[in-house]
Amino acid sequence: MTSTVLDGVLCLLFISAAVVTVTTATPREPTGEGRAGDVASTLATTTASVNYTLTPRNGTTGVEFPGRTSGAFDRTAHGTLAQLLAHAAVARAEVGDERLSHARDGYSRAVVGAVRGAVRSNHTLITAVWQPYPESSIGGRITIGSRPPPDRPIHAAAVVAPSGFPTTGEAARRAAHSRGIDGVADAVAEGFVDGQFPPTRTRIVAGGGSSESTLVRHRHRRLANRLNVTRSPRPTLADGGVADANDHLEAAVAERVRRDLRASNRSVAAAAEGVRLGRVRIVVRTWP
Repeated sequence: MTSTVLDGVLCLLFISAAVVTVTTATPREPTGEGRAGDVASTLATTTASVNYTLTPRNGTTGVEFPGRTSGAFDRTAHGTLAQLLAHAAVARAEVGDERLSHARDGYSRAVVGAVRGAVRSNHTLITAVWQPYPESSIGGRITIGSRPPPDRPIHAAAVVAPSGFPTTGEAARRAAHSRGIDGVADAVAEGFVDGQFPPTRTRIVAGGGSSESTLVRHRHRRLANRLNVTRSPRPTLADGGVADANDHLEAAVAERVRRDLRASNRSVAAAAEGVRLGRVRIVVRTWP
C-alpha cells in the first residue's frame, strides 16, 4: 500500500465510483462464530481494493475548493484487509474528543464493506485501534460488528498492521535517555507531523494550484486549528513555508503529548517503550 501527502497516510489512486472489490488469491468461506484466529488470519491475508471519494468541507478552514472537477477527489486504496482497517482507524483520528476530519468517511465505509464481504460479521466484533501511546488524547478507531452478549464465552485474536506513520520507538527511547519526557514528546510529535505532512512532498504539492494543493492546505490548516496553533503570523505552506508551518504543528503536538505522558505517571522509560505511533492493533472477538 502506498501513501501520498495528499491524504496523509492513505494510499491514493484515481478511480471514479464508490465500489468495493475484494480480491483474494484463494477465495475462502466467511469465518466467524468462535473462530477468532481464522478471522484474524483472513484480515491479515485477504487483499482488497476500495474506491471512495474524499469529502473535505468548505468553510471549516477558510480554504475554498473552487472549480472542483469531476473525479478530482476520487481515490482507490489497495492492501490487506488489516492494512485497510488500520488506515481507516487513522482516518477517524481524534484530538481530544473531536474528529480531525470527516473527509475520509467514504474510505471508512468502503473498508467496512470490504471486510463484511470477506468476514461474516454475526457473532464477531472487530476493533482496530490506533493509539500512539498509552492514554493518548490523540488516536482513532473503527469497529465492525456488535458487542458480544455478556453470558457468552469469548474467543479473541489480534493482528498488528502499520498505521502509515513512521516507527518512532527507537527515536523515543534515545530521546528519553537524553531529554526525558520532553524528548519522548518531541519524538512522537515529529513522527506524527512528518507522517501527516512529509516536508518534501508537501512543499511540491502545496505550491501548485490544483485541487490536490488546495486539499493539503485545507488539511494542514484544519490540524493547526484543532491544535490551537495561534502564533501570528501563522506560516503558510505556499512560498516555502512548509518547514515553519510544520514546526508550529510539532510544537503544539509535543505540548499535548507531554501533558498526556505526565498525567499518566509513567516512568520516562515506560513512556518511551509505550510509543506505538507506527502501528494499529486489530482485535477480533468471536462467540458461539
